[in-house]
Amino acid sequence: MNPAEYAELDAIALCDAIRRGDTTAQDVTEAAIARIEQLNPALNAVVIANFDNARRFAEHELPDTPIAGAPFLLKDANQFSHDMPTTFSCRFFADAKARPDGAMVARWRAAGLNILGKTNTPEFAEDFVCEPTFRGVTLNPWNAALTTGGSSGGAGAAVAAGLVPMAHATDLGGSIRIPAACCGVFGLKPTSGLNPVGPYYPEISAGFNSDHVITRTVRDSAASLDATCGPVSGARYQVTPEVESYLEALDTAPPRLRIGVCHHTPQGGKVGPAQAGAVDVVVTALQDMGHELTEYTFPKDLGLGSWMESLWMLDVAFEVEQRIAEIGREPQDHELEALTRFIRHHVAGMSAMDYYRARQAAHEAGVTLMRSMDDLDLVLTPALAKDPIPVGSLDSRTGNFDFDTWDKDGHAFAPFAYPCNVTGQPAASLPIQLAENQHPSAVQLAGHHRKDHLLLQVAAQLEKHFGWPGYRPPSNDGQSATHSTRS
Repeated sequence: MNPAEYAELDAIALCDAIRRGDTTAQDVTEAAIARIEQLNPALNAVVIANFDNARRFAEHELPDTPIAGAPFLLKDANQFSHDMPTTFSCRFFADAKARPDGAMVARWRAAGLNILGKTNTPEFAEDFVCEPTFRGVTLNPWNAALTTGGSSGGAGAAVAAGLVPMAHATDLGGSIRIPAACCGVFGLKPTSGLNPVGPYYPEISAGFNSDHVITRTVRDSAASLDATCGPVSGARYQVTPEVESYLEALDTAPPRLRIGVCHHTPQGGKVGPAQAGAVDVVVTALQDMGHELTEYTFPKDLGLGSWMESLWMLDVAFEVEQRIAEIGREPQDHELEALTRFIRHHVAGMSAMDYYRARQAAHEAGVTLMRSMDDLDLVLTPALAKDPIPVGSLDSRTGNFDFDTWDKDGHAFAPFAYPCNVTGQPAASLPIQLAENQHPSAVQLAGHHRKDHLLLQVAAQLEKHFGWPGYRPPSNDGQSATHSTRS
């Protein structure tokens, strides 16, 4: 199997080829490594290589799972692995030591995924883009001038360019769905708590975060969810799946659903023509499939505000404080980016009551939003408010950083993701190409808690209709990313 042949297959297809004897896990691993060595120097998606360990892993007998032997990449945040450090893309953590596998990493290994390395992320996964000072900018395979999105930009670029069929991603405010939308691939944020965050954390960002994967195909996402879902002993959240297998659930068509459609941002603002156009073509497809579509408007009293930032900022400050205790010194200015320094200052000024009020505000917003969906099965919106923004549009790193500007511009770019983190409901970004060879746009589908299988079933219907696993960016032919052809 050569690198080009490898890049055409999703994880399940690679596993099938290995099981049939058409190839071996070792050959698949070498093809993946060759692909990474060919394209990654231009993309900067993979920032830590684990090739020797991956080669050894491929020599062992594989478990009997649908994704055994498929190459995989971890994000350099949240999930710890025994064979690589986790640096949070922060220079202050440059020489951090590896820790034993977290629960999800152990489950991915048990399912036979072969971890080839780690992907790039902004510092502490805290940005809408992927342009860290420590690791450098990750470039979009569709157009090097445009952002991959954040924070899982390395994962999005790696999957879009065919370096791996699936890659770990995190999502506390859109960090799976924003890169998936920018890079033309599929990204599901599962119901909060369905995938574990332990044993290192009781929760991340007050329960807003959900770790999962970015993939090209819906079935790969479902297969990974089968491998990782379910609580660990002692976990605060004991969220269990409603189906025995998310992958097997794809064999059943969803019932006729009532789907709300919104073309405007949660604040009532307009979106770009490509974003509105993507929603329109998906509406037509869903109607043709027999679903009922109705207009939906976000509640005006949703109450989203500055309290949202306070909740995730505490996790960043905690990690820095843990590192200070570990090595016995404060970080120097060049070891933390401007946003992280701002976060430390902000958190230091918070009181316990400030934190409690933020938790209460999140609860109230979540109740309000889910009540607005009481008579709906899903809500369809754009995934972004505008096309992927140019690299360098947001500054979270330098002395020019201004939090209010960064926050306003970031949420203007990607306003649809965060509400689903506040509620904890499942949501996914689906790539929609409006014309052949164009940089895809994207829509978001959001569902009800623990109804991840229903969302995946509808996404599989749309995948079959639009054929997005066949979307190929210019860099997939071995050339560097070029400017988008979208008008």
